[in-house]
Amino acid sequence: MNIDLRKYIERNSMFDKSETIVLALSGGVDSMVLFNVLTNINLELKIVLAHVNHNKREESKMEYQMLKKLAKKHNIPFEGYEVEINDNSNFHDDSRNQRYAFFKVVAQKHKASKIVVAHHLDDQVETIIMRLIRGTSFSGYAGIPSIRKDRNISIVRPLMKVSKKDILDYARDNDIVYYEDLSNSEDFYTRNRYRNKIIPLLRIENPNLNERILQFRDYIESADLVLDRIKNEFIEQNLFYNTVNLESFNKLERIIKIKVLTHIVNSATNNSLEIMYEQYNSILKLCLSKNPNQSYSLGNNYSFKKEYDCIYIEKDVPFKKVNIEITKYGEYFISDNHSFIFSDNKIEHKYTNYFELCYNSEVFPLYLRNRENGDKMKLKVGTKKIKDILIDKKIPQSKREKLLVVSNKESVLWIPEIKKSLNSEECNKKLYIYEVK
Repeated sequence: MNIDLRKYIERNSMFDKSETIVLALSGGVDSMVLFNVLTNINLELKIVLAHVNHNKREESKMEYQMLKKLAKKHNIPFEGYEVEINDNSNFHDDSRNQRYAFFKVVAQKHKASKIVVAHHLDDQVETIIMRLIRGTSFSGYAGIPSIRKDRNISIVRPLMKVSKKDILDYARDNDIVYYEDLSNSEDFYTRNRYRNKIIPLLRIENPNLNERILQFRDYIESADLVLDRIKNEFIEQNLFYNTVNLESFNKLERIIKIKVLTHIVNSATNNSLEIMYEQYNSILKLCLSKNPNQSYSLGNNYSFKKEYDCIYIEKDVPFKKVNIEITKYGEYFISDNHSFIFSDNKIEHKYTNYFELCYNSEVFPLYLRNRENGDKMKLKVGTKKIKDILIDKKIPQSKREKLLVVSNKESVLWIPEIKKSLNSEECNKKLYIYEVK
């Protein structure tokens, strides 16, 4: 064989002596070889075996029990889980999400900071070529990282630069028992088609395919470190509450713009949304347009918003319209923590948002409602459309329709926090209106 796997893993210093790790054990040759290596290196690792039964093959139940016996034989903790798949879901994506969620639970239970999986060099080659064909982010073209931090847990892949041939050689030389998934030879799944048909053709063109892919990965990873440094410097100076200054953003190089967009999307969606290249192009074009208020749907109920001098990502929430008739003094609730008080007495208060309405005879009914098309307000300069007032104040389009106003039957009297109408200089009575948040 070409490589001594035990010395290779010891030399790479991915593990601390006597630390607790969770090993994802499928029962296939890759994970069984890794299990053998980790139990025979001079680090005295405390291994917890975590096995997931995908319930896709008849043999899976038997393999589950055999791996459980293997753990008992070695006096090693064993944790098992059976995948539940929705018929309408993407099997690979759904099962992967459930797998890693299970591994994290096991790691927390056993106080382990590392989850160890047996991905190898051939997996890396397949992944990068698939992403080149399918398309992905700039970082995505670097393939699978050997170590990936996920909050307080690291996903560790010790065999990431080890070929499948070396793994099979080790299994043969050390009499490793493993289980073969015959579905890997079928071309139903995308990865299998690449593994069985496309990559063998590429190897004919260049027998050193693995080395060339690693070279490509190295270039991408090195460039990505530089781009991330520039992106982080920009974010530190221009990101406030997940909102980015548009003028500063538009001065960036295109690839840094995409990096910044990826950052704010991931922050706003908790890494749950992947943006396609075509979507980035549409967003960048929108950012350069002269229209000050625009929105672009990203999918999964999230939207990209451009509003005057800022851009941000927002979750689309159903808007419930407000229309309350005010017929007497009292407190009127918009929500549990948002209300308006209508009083004939001035209140000693700390509210900065209030309005004193002068009148001579009847003041009710009034209306607490959302802005409507055609609304107007009386000002010193005459009557002005509410739409024009909001444009002058640079109120974003997304907030205009949700704005609350206090009005009578003829016109708007008050737009809280934005504008108050002209009051009569001669009046006998006053109504005091307070917004409470």
